[in-house]
Amino acid sequence: MNILVTGDSGFIGSYLTDDLVRSGHRVAGLDIEPAKKHPVRYPYVTGDIRDAAALASVEGPLDCIIHLAAAHRDFGVTREEYYSVNVEGMRSLLRFADERGIRRFFFYSTVAVYGDNQPSTEETAPAPVNHYGGSKLEAEAVLREWQSHDPERQVIILRPAVVFGPLNTANIFKLVRQVCDRRFIWVGDGNNVKSIAYVGNITAVTLFLLERMAPGTAVYNYSDEPNMTTRELVGLISRLSGAPVSRVHIPLSAAVAAANVFDLLGRVTGIDFPVTGARLRKFNTPTEHRSGKVRSLGFVPPFSLEEGLRRNIEWYRTEYRPAAATVQHSDE
Repeated sequence: MNILVTGDSGFIGSYLTDDLVRSGHRVAGLDIEPAKKHPVRYPYVTGDIRDAAALASVEGPLDCIIHLAAAHRDFGVTREEYYSVNVEGMRSLLRFADERGIRRFFFYSTVAVYGDNQPSTEETAPAPVNHYGGSKLEAEAVLREWQSHDPERQVIILRPAVVFGPLNTANIFKLVRQVCDRRFIWVGDGNNVKSIAYVGNITAVTLFLLERMAPGTAVYNYSDEPNMTTRELVGLISRLSGAPVSRVHIPLSAAVAAANVFDLLGRVTGIDFPVTGARLRKFNTPTEHRSGKVRSLGFVPPFSLEEGLRRNIEWYRTEYRPAAATVQHSDE
């Protein structure tokens, strides 16, 4: 197909566009940031999904939109920005789809739409507890309405769990770094389940579902199996890296009370501190999401969870850490 990928220079997008091209699809990219992580071998536009002029500059015929671009950060995003980018951005893309006669739309949503309703399947009622999840759920509703106006339109909504892998420096990266550098300290009991997904499996499930698009709207969760507790996840990272984990243990309530000062300082100064009460609570909150629906169609992830973590650890040690040390040395 001829596919427009929004957010293609981001973490998932950079992997996905490479896999789409290798699979024979013709790709056009649109991202607010210029491509940095991989060489671009396809038509590329630097622009905002809310900008009609940027969208109009995307050249060539298009059969499908894969929508990855989103406002999504732990810190520094206002409610207004979430809803402007995630909801109004969706409306902008759908107007563009109408203008170009595009009837296929693949949307990367999030398991955050379920909020505390866990463990989740696709039948679980959404109940988001933050602006990110709320804005993504509203974007889903806008997309469903668009599809309902033409029974031939084909929509897939993918709700992935936390995605990790080389090039990403979010939650799982931070955990890998702390364990590998022997700076991990237990906060809480570690018995909460954490659903995660390796980026190679996310791109694979996307390609799998693209081949099965049909009129209507279909929703799929995705997380790798087995779902592990935080304690099991840390233990696996420790085993794969060969780095022992400290036995120092801090009760969650005491750690959160101490770290709350950084939440306050962050609001006052605008600094994104690496340790905050909010992040400690999030680390100890269950996030269990099941993806049996797509597996029942025959999808088999190409990477085990262990292999994904092994690759993440190797990237951190052989590429990220040496590069960071070089930058620090040059600054000195």
